[in-house]
Amino acid sequence: MESSLAFEQVTSAFYRHKDGELAAAAFRHLVDMTQGGPGWPQEARFANIIYLFCRIAQTCGSARDAFEAMVPSLDDRAATLLRRILEAPSDPSFPNALEISIASPAELDLLWAEFFVTGSREPILHIISTLDWDDRVRHHLTAWLREHPLFGGSKRRETAALLESVGIVVDLGSKAILTAEDLDCVCYSIAERKFPIFKHLPFTMPTEDILALGTKGSALWSLRLNSTVHEAVEIVCESERGRPGGRARLRLTEAQTKGPPFAL
Repeated sequence: MESSLAFEQVTSAFYRHKDGELAAAAFRHLVDMTQGGPGWPQEARFANIIYLFCRIAQTCGSARDAFEAMVPSLDDRAATLLRRILEAPSDPSFPNALEISIASPAELDLLWAEFFVTGSREPILHIISTLDWDDRVRHHLTAWLREHPLFGGSKRRETAALLESVGIVVDLGSKAILTAEDLDCVCYSIAERKFPIFKHLPFTMPTEDILALGTKGSALWSLRLNSTVHEAVEIVCESERGRPGGRARLRLTEAQTKGPPFAL
């Protein structure tokens, strides 16, 4: 099989075809992709993909055999990387994606790598757990609505009208937010449409809140996108949609807007 096609299959659904020769062809493509750049193999950039190959070596005997057989045919740097992949699972410092706290989209990619290798529902559940995080935009917007400014009423009305035009409805009179959805995910979707929503919110979001919002939005986006091509993801999203938790769970079964296939 062409190495690029093998790489695509391995990094998006190895659990469907747990074949050692397929994994070996995919590793050769990884070598071709990375060896021309400075600081090859650029492991920071490819950390999630390298984790995926480590888990393949750990969980698939035929892949491990194929990796070991190809070591002599590689140049020194590629052989060194492959030996590290083969040795990594026995290293006490080797990460377990299911035990790492999610703090950014990087951890989500690690969980997707885990799913693509195993097909297990556990990493999907961990990704869904981010949808239960606090709605930070709602918190800040509620505080803004409860302010009692002496002046600036026209500016507040302009802000409310602008927010409504992009899907966030507030009632200045009752100081209430009428949009029932998770506003972090709403803002993420608005930003995806190339509207600079964060410049128009009537408050400044702390960096940690923006990171959390981006992580939650990325989680929802990737879950919905992967639901269209992975039945296991679709089944988990269907079962988790109605469970108690954050409002964003209700959007798990919405159709994902068109976009490129999910890739590590």
